[in-house]
Amino acid sequence: MGGESHRNLTSLSSAKYPQLAARPKGKQIHHIYRDRLGQFTNNGQYKQQSLLAKLYDGRLSDEPHVKLEVWHAPGLTRPTFKEATSKKNEYVEAKKGDWFGPSWSTHWFRVRFTLPYDWIYKPQVELHWDANNEGMVWTEDGNPLQGLTGGGERVEWVVPQKFRDYDKEHTIYIEMACNGMFGNPQGGDTIQPPDPNRYFQLAEADLVSVNLDARALFYDFWIIGDAAREFPEDSWQEHQALQICNEIIDCFIAGDGSRSCIRDCREIAKKYLGNNVDSEKVYESNTNHAIVNAMGNCHIDTCWLWPWAETQRKIARSWSNQCDLLDRYPEHRFVASQAQQYKWLEQLYPYVWDRVKSHIKKGNFQTIGGSWVEHDTNMPSGESLVRQFVYGQRFFESSYVV
Repeated sequence: MGGESHRNLTSLSSAKYPQLAARPKGKQIHHIYRDRLGQFTNNGQYKQQSLLAKLYDGRLSDEPHVKLEVWHAPGLTRPTFKEATSKKNEYVEAKKGDWFGPSWSTHWFRVRFTLPYDWIYKPQVELHWDANNEGMVWTEDGNPLQGLTGGGERVEWVVPQKFRDYDKEHTIYIEMACNGMFGNPQGGDTIQPPDPNRYFQLAEADLVSVNLDARALFYDFWIIGDAAREFPEDSWQEHQALQICNEIIDCFIAGDGSRSCIRDCREIAKKYLGNNVDSEKVYESNTNHAIVNAMGNCHIDTCWLWPWAETQRKIARSWSNQCDLLDRYPEHRFVASQAQQYKWLEQLYPYVWDRVKSHIKKGNFQTIGGSWVEHDTNMPSGESLVRQFVYGQRFFESSYVV
């Protein structure tokens, strides 16, 4: 009987004390822990196992879905839309993989596309155009819609709802400018004279169906990943962001990248970004603690690495893009200076000018600065600076601008 009492005492004591001594806990190897993030969104050998493989539900570039024709403007001229679409101009067949140049030349594309029946009700359809140079999307009746920047910078044009009908062909024009965002520098070195014989390949001219949940997760992960990379190493802020990112990756792998698991990944991201990340309400939280307000701006040198005439086209491309973003995201704010650039837009692109004026009145597109052009003051004089401000402020104070 004594042995039975002893067994009972042992059972009671084991309920109060751990059965095993404390085990060692492995420490995560920091660079592996952090560098894992890049594999989730990098365009490398593991792309098909990463989030990038889920960004699009479909892609079409063959006929009859996409048909391309091109007219080559003579010499280095920059013809207007009316001149480029004249019936006397001969448009010839074009295709992905073709090369266009030389530097500073212009090529006008007539793009005809037809959506298949099962794409009519897709959440978002885009035309992706990447010729590794700059371009402008025009409607068939001559309205400039938005700019394009190749090399993956800004290659997408969202197909409007009015074009989302079955078995009907629609036409747009794309004006190709044979220069990059920073002109045509030799070897990419902007301090060198421009390369006069640069050619550009049309790498992408595709209709794509966008997986909006996957795209949203891509940007969620980008923001949290940036936090993980930018906070001080081994700080609690870095580890918080790293833990969320790794939790997202683990969830994605466990769910094999399915639609439902992507939505689950976004719920994990909300633990860091908050519940209003998909709404303008995200800006309403913690506003009392904000010390910085982010404003959009695309800095355009009036005369730098390209001809005057290219500056004029850059203005239209850049600001039409901003009008598109302001239409889709009313909480966005954009600022731009240089009265000369507003004047050019008014004279050469009245359709874009009207859109800009509309957003100026709403307070979304904000005029800043007070001079005619942005002066670097390398060789200033009192007279020249006064003249810049007098003419600039006179323009901005005119009733039809502000």
